[in-house]
Amino acid sequence: MFYVVLILLVLLETALFYFSLKQKNRLFQEKCIAYSAFTLILVLLFGTKILPYSFRFTPLMLWLTGRLLVNGVLLLKKKKRPFKKVKAGMYYTTAVLTLLLSLVPLLLFPPFEPIQASGSYQVETKKFTYTDQSRMDPFSDEKMPRNVTVDFYYPKTDQGKFPLIVFSHGAFGFSGSNFFTFQELASHGYVVGSISHTSHAFFTVDTKRTLTLADQDFLQKAVEINGLKDTSREEEVFHITKEWMNLRTEDIHFLLDTILGETRSIAPGLPFSLLNIEAIGLFGHSLGGASSAETARERNDVDAVIVLDGTMLGEEVDFEDGRVVLNDTPYPVPLLNVCAEDHYEGAIETQGEEYDNFYASAHALDARETVFRGTGHLNFTDLPLFSPILAEKLGIGTADARSAIVTMNEIVLEFFNSYLKNEGAPQIEKEYLDESTSAEN
Repeated sequence: MFYVVLILLVLLETALFYFSLKQKNRLFQEKCIAYSAFTLILVLLFGTKILPYSFRFTPLMLWLTGRLLVNGVLLLKKKKRPFKKVKAGMYYTTAVLTLLLSLVPLLLFPPFEPIQASGSYQVETKKFTYTDQSRMDPFSDEKMPRNVTVDFYYPKTDQGKFPLIVFSHGAFGFSGSNFFTFQELASHGYVVGSISHTSHAFFTVDTKRTLTLADQDFLQKAVEINGLKDTSREEEVFHITKEWMNLRTEDIHFLLDTILGETRSIAPGLPFSLLNIEAIGLFGHSLGGASSAETARERNDVDAVIVLDGTMLGEEVDFEDGRVVLNDTPYPVPLLNVCAEDHYEGAIETQGEEYDNFYASAHALDARETVFRGTGHLNFTDLPLFSPILAEKLGIGTADARSAIVTMNEIVLEFFNSYLKNEGAPQIEKEYLDESTSAEN
């Protein structure tokens, strides 16, 4: 549909330009009629859901409105200026260039068919922002207390008690990075809280609608460390990532304690009134997975944790003699590591059994690992659906993006059902997806 809209509008502008040159007339009236008709057609398509409206179409609608207003004003002017081919050509070029610019959101974020939740519950959402008075925000110039924002997804019901699951996003992620996973879990009877690590998240919008973008120094260091090949800087990286982990685990601890406090109030509101605080799970993607795993190790009220393609940095407890020292205390919480193929194979090749996740799993009381063949790091987020172009640039594999998300959701649900709802041992396979499957973006 994106290409149809693009082609039709370019043809419309070209036709108007052609007839303008042929008749030596700016054709203000004809342009007003054409833009009005095209706008009306789009509105009808949006209204009938043939073309679902979204933010992607806002710049295009503004472009059409602007073209209509400009030509309408010129049409109403009494003074008629002589027709000039050069000026007409400039107007045409400007119109086409601004049109292409308005279609950038459609190119970067093309419409797609959403993944429908498979559970029996409808899903509702709420956002809360809490202030941790015990901590100063290291990213605040005014040395203000740390704010933590969380988006809840929960079953639309006023009856029953449901397990709590808290999600932590990756270094370049945001609280909505795994929206379809949250919807799937909530539809099956879970209360999911997706935390936004302010200034670590790509962006955070709190309940006052204040926008906070990711700290530039954090982003720069994250990019640098992600591509680092110099082993001489391992100790420096160890200390930097420790700071990141401390910030994030403190965020999760604070959020969990706050949620538990809400459930103990005299008349807890939604979603707190729905919570079974005897069943708590944590999961996260990338750095968020590492933070979730470390928080679970530090608490005695977490019953299961899932790491989505993240290195368990919390297992690194010290740095001695030129290498990290791993925690030799058995990992105490049921653990599931889900790895992209490139991450898994790279860890085997470079570190083997001494890789953080492999070591933790080998010494855990209850741990499982699985590999998604043909996937890359961002296949464990919704980005490949929302923006295939960006996902391709940032790191996905050859596997079908939609299948990877659906399969991930299935095993996440399977694992949490086992440990948070006592539905028997989880049936997690060693591998998923066929590496020969090609992406369909």
